Amino acid sequence: MEPAQLGPYSIGARLGRGGMGAVYEAVDSTTGATVAVKVLAAHLADDPGLKARFRAEIDTLKGLRHPAIVQLLAFGEEGDQPYFAMELVRGKTIEQQLRCGRRFTWQETVATGLAVTKALKVAHDHGVVHRDLKPSNILIADGVPIGEGVKLADFGIAKLFGGAAHTAHGNIVGTAEYMAPEQAAGQGIDHRADLYALGLVMYAMLAGRPPFRGGQVTEVIDKQRHTPAPRVAAAVPTVPPELDTLIDRLLQKDPAARPGSALALARLLTAIGTLVPDSDSAAPAGDKLVIADLAAPPARPEQRGRSDDFTTVCGAAPLPADAPALPGTPTPGTGATAAPPSGPPEAGRTRQESSPRPASRPVSGDALTAGIGRDRTDLPPAEAAATTRVDTAVRRRHTTMADLEKADRERQSRVQMRKTWLQTATGIAIAVMVFGGGWMLLRPPTADSLYARIKAVTNADDGDLRDADPSIRRFLRDFPQDPRAGEVKGFEQTIALDRLQRRARRKVRADRPLSPVERDYRAAMAREQESPSDCVDALTAFLTLYPAATDEPPVGPRPAGDLEDDPKLWIALARRQITRLAPLAIDEQQEDGRRIESILTEAEALRAAAVADPATAAEPLAKRRSLLKSVVETYAGRPHAKPLVERVAALLAESDEPPVPAADPPPGADSR
Repeated sequence: MEPAQLGPYSIGARLGRGGMGAVYEAVDSTTGATVAVKVLAAHLADDPGLKARFRAEIDTLKGLRHPAIVQLLAFGEEGDQPYFAMELVRGKTIEQQLRCGRRFTWQETVATGLAVTKALKVAHDHGVVHRDLKPSNILIADGVPIGEGVKLADFGIAKLFGGAAHTAHGNIVGTAEYMAPEQAAGQGIDHRADLYALGLVMYAMLAGRPPFRGGQVTEVIDKQRHTPAPRVAAAVPTVPPELDTLIDRLLQKDPAARPGSALALARLLTAIGTLVPDSDSAAPAGDKLVIADLAAPPARPEQRGRSDDFTTVCGAAPLPADAPALPGTPTPGTGATAAPPSGPPEAGRTRQESSPRPASRPVSGDALTAGIGRDRTDLPPAEAAATTRVDTAVRRRHTTMADLEKADRERQSRVQMRKTWLQTATGIAIAVMVFGGGWMLLRPPTADSLYARIKAVTNADDGDLRDADPSIRRFLRDFPQDPRAGEVKGFEQTIALDRLQRRARRKVRADRPLSPVERDYRAAMAREQESPSDCVDALTAFLTLYPAATDEPPVGPRPAGDLEDDPKLWIALARRQITRLAPLAIDEQQEDGRRIESILTEAEALRAAAVADPATAAEPLAKRRSLLKSVVETYAGRPHAKPLVERVAALLAESDEPPVPAADPPPGADSR
């Protein structure tokens, strides 16, 4: 039972019918436009797989927007029956025109092939391979120049609408006469299978029939796989050599030997249409177009795309009996496909039957619609620039492309609004941070914050008190009455003393006179390398020389000259140095004392040796005298060694004559 109403469409005459559904002419009650509506057969509507595939075909069509592709207008579901509407094309397919006896000129073939190639590029860029490219799926609208009214139809929907011309061989389904060799072999296919099929279509447009025909499907499939295609120029001598060479390239068994992409093929067709003259005369020297040189090097088998996805393809309708025969092509009476009846085709309709029909059954006329679907075939990234999301859920009873475009605009508007809001919020946050940070920086710091900064530097293991100098100065300036001011003032004094100490360690410039206090300080510190003990004594004398040492040294920023000449600050620095050098002086005094005592012990041992052996006493006595003199010369200028030096000098003043030892009493003598 045929439906009377599907969504807003009033269903009219049936344009085609297959085993899984039908195509109807319909009128949109909301706009009054005439469209074509495709429906899934009622007895198949409960099959989840078929319904999902039907919706996937619809979803594919949403992205295929091109003047040379039959456009999807709307889709929906009436009860449990899905449907979709497309534009209705008034015209004939290439197959219908060939069956009516028309032969296309090479210019018409190039123009039509170029239009189909542009449509294929859009599909390939979306990751879609047609896989059912044949004359019955290429429409030419009435009343438009050749090449401008071409419409490519049935992107895989032929699998759902199998008709009389459909065949199956094992696990291979498709139209044998327009099947690529790799498809016929059951291998995975890619976009180059569409280019091979387009070569077959262009061959048929010029010669009136495809290059491979046979009485059985298996025979045609075997030819597609193994028999080289005849040159079209052998059947149509007027075909330019450039076009003959290009079609031969398209019909190569190895996909790598064909043009690399639909874009490359479009450029070759454009070059042929532009550079090849219309007459049969040869092109001028230098303008000849060489197609064979543009062939890409064959790819290794492991580099070619593979896919386990196969398609169902509509079969080709028989061609007229008077079509010119090609070399190696069967003819009527020898097992060839039967010719169509002589009667004119029914005008205004295209019919697709659901079961095999006799070959003489007429194919209808000039009001044609086609369904566009999709069979996904894996493509390399270079050929598949985009993918299409499949949504199997029916979100609305009826959805038009205008609804989708409106929803897409609203979605983009929401995205833009969110983006604008995010940018605005980010800008506000940055402004708050900038202004807040500026306010924090410009706000007068509190005593606690300044003190915290100072202590953070002083408590750090590698802290440099100079880093806290600005905070110290500000604390003492703004909070002089704070209980912590004394501690902070000590930090300031330390910084001042460090600065003065660094100045004192630098070499004095010849052009800068020294103040008395600096000169005396430098003279005292000059003894540090010779004797820390002497340096401490010199610094002690320095403090005695300047009675201002009892006063507190100045702090705070002061002019450089004033800093150098202020005795109080220099005396405070001398105190620091005494504190630092005092332990070193004690160590020096103890070490010098131990050294002198050891020399005195050695001198006494030498004297005892001289007494014990008067005959050799001269040598140890000379050595003893030398040791004692060295002590006097070395330590005479060191105040802390003065007592020991005086003792050594006294020993030197003694006679060098060795004392005579007392004689031992004779044995048995009375000790009394």
